[in-house]
Amino acid sequence: MNRSDIVITGVGVVSSIGLGREAFTQSLLQANSGVIELVDSTVGDRNATARFKFEEGHSGTTQPESAVEIGAPITEFDPKQYVKPRKALKVMCREIQTSFAASQMAIEDAGLASLLPAEAADQAQKSGRIAVERIGTVFGSEMLYGDPEELADAFAACKTEADEIDRSKFGNAAMRSITPLWMLKYLPNMPACHVGIAVNSHGPNNTLTVGDVSGPNAVLESCGYLRRGIADIMVAAAAGSRMNTTRTMFTEDQPLTGASDPVCRSSRPHAKDAQGIVRGEGAACLILESGESALSGNRQPIAKVLGMASRFIPSAAFAAGQFTSSSEKNAGRGSSAAIEIAIQAALSDAGLTADDIGLVVGHGMGDPVIDAQEAEAITKALPGVPVTLPIGLLGHTGAATGMLGLIAAVVAAQQGVAPPVAHASDCPETLNVVASSAPLTQPNVIALSHTSHGSATAIIVSAT
Repeated sequence: MNRSDIVITGVGVVSSIGLGREAFTQSLLQANSGVIELVDSTVGDRNATARFKFEEGHSGTTQPESAVEIGAPITEFDPKQYVKPRKALKVMCREIQTSFAASQMAIEDAGLASLLPAEAADQAQKSGRIAVERIGTVFGSEMLYGDPEELADAFAACKTEADEIDRSKFGNAAMRSITPLWMLKYLPNMPACHVGIAVNSHGPNNTLTVGDVSGPNAVLESCGYLRRGIADIMVAAAAGSRMNTTRTMFTEDQPLTGASDPVCRSSRPHAKDAQGIVRGEGAACLILESGESALSGNRQPIAKVLGMASRFIPSAAFAAGQFTSSSEKNAGRGSSAAIEIAIQAALSDAGLTADDIGLVVGHGMGDPVIDAQEAEAITKALPGVPVTLPIGLLGHTGAATGMLGLIAAVVAAQQGVAPPVAHASDCPETLNVVASSAPLTQPNVIALSHTSHGSATAIIVSAT
């Protein structure tokens, strides 16, 4: 199979800027931000969590990192509209719920809903449904953290008369106080599991937990199955969150930013004054098919996949075994070398050159250290190509970040328009950041994703 025979027939999105392809497209093209001030009345789940830091020189004393807590939560999501049977919600944390919903949206968008769940091959031949072994699921995921309240009783049972925690008591306390189904709510592979069960997929099933590049790598693996003829249809998705209450208790290796005026413009990737990331959450899904499968099913492709690559060159910090959220230039997060060779490899894979690319969907996130690495790679490998930055609207969404960026690339290619960046005038002149919506000069769009440790992916899509 040729690379050009892999097409995208469905898109599903659950994000802070919209639910579904149409809403996401409109917000992206109009630069409508999902970043808001988090207050106790914020609609959503676990979204009003303040992040604290220890005061230097004052053991045990903390203070809020920001006077105004901000984030990019999903505010209009009702999982009951998407999860069936509803009793499954008991074993789904929020990230599983959003990934399941995004998958259902993508299946509907592709026109596959009436053909699923899949059936045995002999039955499918008669009914016209999809055969069970010809559809698979590959998801990008991450560590899924539970709410502290779910463990509170178990920890309380471990307290001694001296008001200290006796860790030896936790095992017995946990068995008595924590629901037996607790672990099923938070296993990273459960999003792919739930969707696989729902569509009755007996084809390839896998889960990748590799940070921001989890979603794009799920796409790369899915395309591999299609090329090798192992499946005809792949459900590739990713979900993540940096807003989970327990997650925020852990030290990040990237700085957080404070609120800007207006708050909705606080996420400022590649801006000269950028100070850090804005926490967000989201899920995204693509239906990938062989061209033959889409044609035989009379499904109109949204875009086609032209080239892809995944590369790793360790960042300076990772190579040195460092873990820091410092914004100093020598902090060492990110790898421009990995990003650059991923771009070059994807271009080679697609048989294209930099002159054939009409838009770069950057992975800039507001972390000045990592953004500098991406800027260096883009100026070397794709000089002068327009750049758009969806994280400026979505915040950093953990393992969903790369997949949401790829969805933005699909939307841009399908619409033939470069989405604007509201703070483009504040970005370096060396990057051609899109200031206002403009038609693509070339039909091919490249989506970048990368991690602080040095992983990088590049995927090129084009309108069909």
